[in-house]
Order: sequence, then structure tokens, then C-alpha cells
Amino acid sequence: MISSHEIAQMVGAIIIYGFFFVLTAGLYAMFYAMGRLFERPWLVKLSYLFAAAEVLSAAGMVATGYLDRFWVNLILFSAVAYLFIPQGMWWVVVNFHAEYEPEEHVH
Repeated sequence: MISSHEIAQMVGAIIIYGFFFVLTAGLYAMFYAMGRLFERPWLVKLSYLFAAAEVLSAAGMVATGYLDRFWVNLILFSAVAYLFIPQGMWWVVVNFHAEYEPEEHVH
């Protein structure tokens, strides 16, 4: 039997890991986009550190043992999906704007 104190500790850990999950996913997307936008490969590489931290945060949430199978699967799916979202969004934005590139005016 799990005491209410242990449950509170697990829920607290999930909240902290969840905070870092969202924070690191956002930093990953931000540094990836900045690296691609300003053509700075080191920023893209730095973004991968935040991607790894995002995955570790997801693993931390799952490792608490408090979440049922639905939440574990949702968190793991989200962690994997978030790894590809910055690249996918970059591809979408670049291709969308390539289609609507304004014509150059010859003076």
C-alpha cells in the first residue's frame, strides 16, 4: 500500500519532470529554428542537447511508477513526436514560403 506522502512525492516528481519536458521541448524547437534560420550549425547541435533532455524528462515521468498505461504511452509517444516536430515544421515553413516567393522587380 502506497502512503499519501509517497503519492504526493510521485505527483510532485511528475510535475517537475513535466515542467522540464515542456521547457526542454520548447528550447529544442527554438534553438533548432534559430540555427537553421541564421545558418549556425552549432545552434542546431545545441538544440539536440535539449532534445535529449526532453527525452530524459519523459523517462523521468514514466519512471515514477504512478502513471497508468494510457499516460505512459501518451508521454512516450509525445516524446518521440516532439523529436521530429521542429524539423517537420521547418520543412513546412520553408516549402510554404518557397511556393509564394514574391517575384523580383527589375528596375
